[in-house]
Amino acid sequence: MSNVNTYVRENVKNIGEYVYLAPDIPEKKLNNAVSAMKCEDLLHSIIAIQDATLFGKSDEGFIFTGDRFIHDKRGVFLYSEIEKVEYKEDVTVNAKGKESIKKYVEITKDGKVHKFSDMYGVKDQKLSDFLGQIVSDFSEFKNEKQAVDLVEMNDEFKINYLKLIANMTYEDDGDIDELELSEILLLSTRLHLSVEARSEVRKYISEIENDIEPVQNILSSIRDLSDQSQHKSIMISLAKDIVNTYYSSKSETNGEVPFLLKHKDSMELSHDDLQFAQDAVSEAFQILNDDVDDNDIRDNASKLASTAAAVGAPIAAVYISGSVVGLSASGVTSGLATLGLGMGMTGGLAILGAVGFLTFTGVRKFSGVNELDRFKVKQAMLNEALKQTHLTIKNTIEDINYLVEKLSEAMETGESNRAEVLKLKGMVAKFAGALQKESQKADVFENAANRTKCPKILDHQRLKNLCEGATKSKIYDFILERYEENEKGEYILKGSVQTEMLDRMSSLFESIGYFEMNNALKSKLQSKVKGVLS
Repeated sequence: MSNVNTYVRENVKNIGEYVYLAPDIPEKKLNNAVSAMKCEDLLHSIIAIQDATLFGKSDEGFIFTGDRFIHDKRGVFLYSEIEKVEYKEDVTVNAKGKESIKKYVEITKDGKVHKFSDMYGVKDQKLSDFLGQIVSDFSEFKNEKQAVDLVEMNDEFKINYLKLIANMTYEDDGDIDELELSEILLLSTRLHLSVEARSEVRKYISEIENDIEPVQNILSSIRDLSDQSQHKSIMISLAKDIVNTYYSSKSETNGEVPFLLKHKDSMELSHDDLQFAQDAVSEAFQILNDDVDDNDIRDNASKLASTAAAVGAPIAAVYISGSVVGLSASGVTSGLATLGLGMGMTGGLAILGAVGFLTFTGVRKFSGVNELDRFKVKQAMLNEALKQTHLTIKNTIEDINYLVEKLSEAMETGESNRAEVLKLKGMVAKFAGALQKESQKADVFENAANRTKCPKILDHQRLKNLCEGATKSKIYDFILERYEENEKGEYILKGSVQTEMLDRMSSLFESIGYFEMNNALKSKLQSKVKGVLS
């Protein structure tokens, strides 16, 4: 049978209503429960809480971990100290012959009987069955860390994680091409692989044709190097990174991944889990679309969370190795937190901020100045992805230098080492190709980030006002040339504008005061008056 942490996770919701599972317990509820039941040292081991309050405050009810449960009134109960769990019913009949039944649970610990009754949201018999099975079916009780960030795992774990992705790329077509290699290298950066671990991964990739490790062996190593409570999240994360790497070299980015279909049972993943992983990849790449702003990022993440809940997967599973677009795990969570979405951020702050700036925002919206405000978080997330990509480029250059050095040494030995020379030449070429793909990806991120600094729809009247006079006519021409007029008479930013041009445009918009409130209001009012007069 699975360990007690897994049993609790899979069965605790049967005890009744208002049960929340880690790592998706709302932060405010978790903090209130932990504070009320004085178990701060168990924070990362909490599997679930049951909220027994009428208004959802969560300072009453149960907390469950791998070695105990805690009740707000009855205190701490180590599973190993529980001698007996019984569900009971007391039947009484009043003077009028009306029968009433009092249901409760008795738990015997250290020879003392503790009575649990009138528990809001809890079904007494279900609680008794749940705890009874823990006591009767398990002999070993230990706490496990419920949430996992793969950056915190050891190098051996990370090497095996990357080996599995390398296996997928090789099984697909007998090769790990430059695009696939660049994705593996980008992931290595997000996982903070050490120099020694990078060397191990590089060696595995170079020898995979003759010495590929069986998938089952790699999966066993991954499981042995992590707690059982983390296995589901890790496997979903792996599926997501496999989907992304597979699609990186394909013209079509939909449909199923043969490697995952072949090994999903070994990974203990359902078809719904695989679909969830694919949805996560699609959602991540939405950030590169011009039309997607901070509200869309928040809505997309919320929809993904709903999908996660529907398939019984933790939403955090698709973020523990970072985003496939290039963000680190911390970059994803800080971005979502800024948008008021869980993952370490309470919703109250976001609401307070919205109320506090309501009037100011209204003026900015009327004037059109607020257009760039809608992309602040998107811009920060793209800049984080760009930073991670630049770091990968640096690491790849180091890898190439190492391979060139080894190639020089092999060439000095002459014809006797011909096979090694050819292999190293191939590796140098492959890593150089991956470096080119990483540079192209960096340009995509920088271009997308720079586009958030320029208005998508140009206020032509405002630009005209701000560029009056001979000294600024060239600025007007330079900016207008990179917009195209649509059938509605709107000037839309062209999709073909190069990264450095966008950067110059952003500086020019700033220099002429395009985003200053008074200039925006002036042009808006002029447009309104013009409309009335016409």
